[in-house]
Amino acid sequence: MGTTKKIISVALSITTAVWLSGAAMVAPVQAATTVELQAQIATLLAQIQQLQAQLGSTTGTSTAVSSYNFTRSLTVGSKGADVKELQKFLNSQGFTVSSSGAGSSGNETENFGPATKAALIKFQAAKSISPAAGYFGPITRSSVASLGGSTTTGTTTGTTTTGTTTTTTTTVVGSGLTVALDSTQPEASLFGESFASKPFTNLVFTASSDGDVTVSSLTVERTGQSSDSVFSGIIALDENGVRIGDSKTFNSVHQAKLTNSFVVKAGTSKKIVLAGDSDSDQNSYEGQRPSLTLVAVDAGSTTVNASLPMAGTVMTVNSTLSIGTATLTRGATDPGSSQTKEVGTKTYVFSSVKVTAGSAEDVLMKSAKFNQSGSASETDLENVKIYIDGTAYDTTFSNDYYTASFGSGITITKGNYKEVVLKGDIIGGSARTVDFDLYRYADIQLIGKTYLYGILPSASEVAASADDGNFHAAQPNFDAFQVTVSAGTLTVSKAASVAAGNIAINLSDQSLGGFEIDVKGEQVSVAQMIFNLYIGSDIAAADPEDITSITLVDASGNVVAGPVDGVGTAENTIGTATFSDTVTFPIGKTIYTLKGKIGTDFTNDMTVSASTTPSGWTTVKGVTTGQTITPTPSSGVTASTMTVKGAGLTVSVSPNPVAQTVVRGITGYTFAKYILDATGSGEDIRVNSMYPTLQVLGTANTADDLTNCQLWDGTTALNSGTNIANPTNNNASGEEITVTFNTGLTITKGTTKTLDWKCDIAANGTGTTYAFGLETTAGRVVSTGLTSGQDVTESLTASNGQTMTMTAAGGLTIALDSSSPALKLVSANTTGNIVSALRLTSTNEDIRVDKLSLQLSGTASNSPQDVVKVTGWISGQSSAAGEAVFVGDYATMTFSNLVIPKNSDVALTLKVDIAAMGSSQPAKPGHIVRIDWDATDKDASANSNSKGVGSSSGTTVYAAGSDSSSSGVIIYKAVPTVSKIALSTGETKLITGSDRTLYKFSVAAPSTGGLGLYKFTFSLATQGGDTAISFQTTTFKVYGYSDSSFSQVAYGTSGLLNSADLSVLDNSTITDGYATGTTEIYFNPTAGSGTTKEAIQVPAGQTRYFALKGDITGVTATTTLSVRLVGDGIHWFDGLNTDESGGNDTFTSDNYSFATSASVVDSTTAASTYTSDDDNFIWSDNATTTSGVATWDWVNGYAITGLPAAGTDAETLTY
Repeated sequence: MGTTKKIISVALSITTAVWLSGAAMVAPVQAATTVELQAQIATLLAQIQQLQAQLGSTTGTSTAVSSYNFTRSLTVGSKGADVKELQKFLNSQGFTVSSSGAGSSGNETENFGPATKAALIKFQAAKSISPAAGYFGPITRSSVASLGGSTTTGTTTGTTTTGTTTTTTTTVVGSGLTVALDSTQPEASLFGESFASKPFTNLVFTASSDGDVTVSSLTVERTGQSSDSVFSGIIALDENGVRIGDSKTFNSVHQAKLTNSFVVKAGTSKKIVLAGDSDSDQNSYEGQRPSLTLVAVDAGSTTVNASLPMAGTVMTVNSTLSIGTATLTRGATDPGSSQTKEVGTKTYVFSSVKVTAGSAEDVLMKSAKFNQSGSASETDLENVKIYIDGTAYDTTFSNDYYTASFGSGITITKGNYKEVVLKGDIIGGSARTVDFDLYRYADIQLIGKTYLYGILPSASEVAASADDGNFHAAQPNFDAFQVTVSAGTLTVSKAASVAAGNIAINLSDQSLGGFEIDVKGEQVSVAQMIFNLYIGSDIAAADPEDITSITLVDASGNVVAGPVDGVGTAENTIGTATFSDTVTFPIGKTIYTLKGKIGTDFTNDMTVSASTTPSGWTTVKGVTTGQTITPTPSSGVTASTMTVKGAGLTVSVSPNPVAQTVVRGITGYTFAKYILDATGSGEDIRVNSMYPTLQVLGTANTADDLTNCQLWDGTTALNSGTNIANPTNNNASGEEITVTFNTGLTITKGTTKTLDWKCDIAANGTGTTYAFGLETTAGRVVSTGLTSGQDVTESLTASNGQTMTMTAAGGLTIALDSSSPALKLVSANTTGNIVSALRLTSTNEDIRVDKLSLQLSGTASNSPQDVVKVTGWISGQSSAAGEAVFVGDYATMTFSNLVIPKNSDVALTLKVDIAAMGSSQPAKPGHIVRIDWDATDKDASANSNSKGVGSSSGTTVYAAGSDSSSSGVIIYKAVPTVSKIALSTGETKLITGSDRTLYKFSVAAPSTGGLGLYKFTFSLATQGGDTAISFQTTTFKVYGYSDSSFSQVAYGTSGLLNSADLSVLDNSTITDGYATGTTEIYFNPTAGSGTTKEAIQVPAGQTRYFALKGDITGVTATTTLSVRLVGDGIHWFDGLNTDESGGNDTFTSDNYSFATSASVVDSTTAASTYTSDDDNFIWSDNATTTSGVATWDWVNGYAITGLPAAGTDAETLTY
């Protein structure tokens, strides 16, 4: 209303209030400014509120038509005073529940039945409440409230009676509501085809601080220069852009009434947007300029303060803009059919819709909401969430709608989809239904990411059919499959955890079998259960009635039914045990055991089988619903079979530990293990004492070398203190040892226990051989039944036990370990190079190794200056176990805690740190460093200086064995790594042409130094060709590059290394149709340098890439070419002897024996074992300087990583 109308309304309210209260009149308002008037209005409103409160407290009554306040949702099956009030309301409004009898006017009842539902459906249809399903939920309650069914002015008091409990509720309704245009309105833009939820007018609703305000309806008028038909519907949006209720169309006066209510909380503001939808054809309205104007607000009795009408932004109709589209289909995880699910079902997929974006633009999904149209109430469901891509989004519940907002939105890229899945838990509502429909297409809120317009999704529709999981033109647009909530269920199965076993005679609480009872949805009570009892292998007079005191016991040991006695006197027939106690089974899976007492008519090896047929149990009902439940299955469920056994125990000696040699001085040594087997017993066994038999097999009268003998159950000594046994020499060859347990040892029936017999062995004893066994004489094991107390006649297996031989000390042997590496190249000035591995083996006791003698082997080919130090390593340890430094050709490695366990071995890996190399540096190129165990290093008593201490004997143990002989490492200042690089698919095709790529590889230099290269040798093999020379490969060239893509030349201007035509080529022996051979490539990368063979360099830390190319002619379908890079088979040595001893070890002249000039390496004048086949790959470690070909640091390609002597893997080119 305008300001003037508002002032008049306030003045009239004040006059009435003051008259009612007897207070003095308020002075009339004289001429004032608008600001002053608004301030006075605020003061008067506050006075009105105080007066209304006083009037309420004076009269204690409400001014509403009906004082009843409906506080819960109602459906078929509901009971209570609120149901009666609903029937009264329906009858008073002309929607008669019944014309006579129960439910008729004056005869209303507290039962919600089919007649109430039918009357409610008529009311909902008349008031345009959708869905009109006969469910009295929040939407319908709001409508009833707007008609006076539960609305008061000021304070409303309602009473709800359930059973004998009366609850009084009070709802405070706000006295004022202010409506204003938001300071920010939508920008003027286009209103095109198939738009959804296009914002036109932004409004702000503010409730007074004295109570919540419910807005029942908004009346919206189409204004501007346009036709009503530009809109297919008008809708209100909340602050999140979520649509409120159904869209409406304009009437003859261009107005639409939005009747879905919303609440503005006391003292807060709520943003509401008036929005419009459009259909798919706006051609007739191109250029029209519509707007939406708020003309009326219905907030019931609350005073509305608004300057109406309120118009928003004018938009322009457009028919040419093609915005994005979205298509809906049923989701892949949708149930696919209507289901029946019990109460207690968790994370059930109620409904699923797949949203697919069209090709025009990406789509942003902002929110989704589903309408729960079934009869189940909100309290019947829990954890209702919407899932997208596995992420759960919480939902809010309002007026039967569950809505999830997706924050900034979920992007669906054009042409792709997202599945919107609604899941939840069913926690109540037996006999009710759950039906989550997509009531309107627009309930999936979509916005195009390119044009930022709302998109109304569409779907392929079929003829309407209730709950068919399809899309329809009529609402709900997606009618989801329905779930019917059943009562609880009870399923019985065999309890595997109560396994078949032995049961004792004449003892109570013997297991007769186990059953797992799985209850879902609600607790279930059972008034009567019958269990069948079958006795098998009956060779005595036992029958079912001999089983007495039968109970049903839960997993906690509580008796839930019984005791009862078995019924049935005929042998070999089925008897029964009937429980008539009412048992309430809890929700979930619970194991129950049937127990009873087996009579004395039973004998060993008879069996008892228990079974039940659950469907035959009587008076089975759900505790919550009271509905009758039929347990499943309808067939019999049989528990594990139990075998009747008396108390029994079998005792034997284990074959472990095996016969072995033992070092004197050990404490707690295990001589024997005794196996106590109660698997054939019907009850638990208590063992009180045993009598192990000692045999002294060596030196007589030495039993007293053994002391402190005890039987151990794991870590528990069974005879301690005064019960410890100490053998004596009463019998020269041994005796029977009495072992009395401190407390009886229990062997659980059906199980086996192994006991360890341990004794201390005197360090200075003279006995040589002992064995502990077991005799079969009665009484050698004393045991009783744990429960019955009856003596057990044990079954004893005679055994002499295993022979243990005494010795004074253990042994230590040393040898080369199999893990010791083959000969390899390593760089100088590096650490941790594995040079060899030794195997240290102990016998009879743990040995702590203290010292290890080492030597440099093959000293003619190395010197101590090559080695900085050697460290010893044990696998899995983070630090070295020992360290040694060579003084001359020998060194001693010492250890602080290197223990070799008894009768086992340990690999000790030796790692060497190599000295620096070069001019004036100690290490020399080509030396072979071998580090081995020195078995000949002995003391004055001819005992090895490699030694340790036995942990049991405490004596020194000297190592035995022969010198080890490791392969060692060859040291250079820097060593190359060669890697073959596979040809591309195109390069492996054998094609006629020049400069065809035949082979590719790389040479890498370490960071410790650069490398010189002098010669490559390639092995080639050809096949095919019509004549001897028809298929040829000629003019071999090698190119060098600095990158793996072979595009950046590394040498000269083109990368060609043999530009002076230095390739060695013999067409008749290499490239004819059937021959094999080699081609050697020397380097001359600088044009015009004649035939001089030069060196090329690979800088430190870098890699060079090489490609062999050639000219190919005469290719046919049958021709092939194989190429490989060749290595060298022996270490280059220019001495006189083949074992690399002697020669010149002075690294100062060109006749140094372990490296030389490139030309000498390439010659055949070296030792007799060195031939022209051993100069295939010539390189230098640049130990003197950056090598020229004449320096004396060149060697062949022996042992280079990646370059075997026979060559790399071949690269084969085929047609």
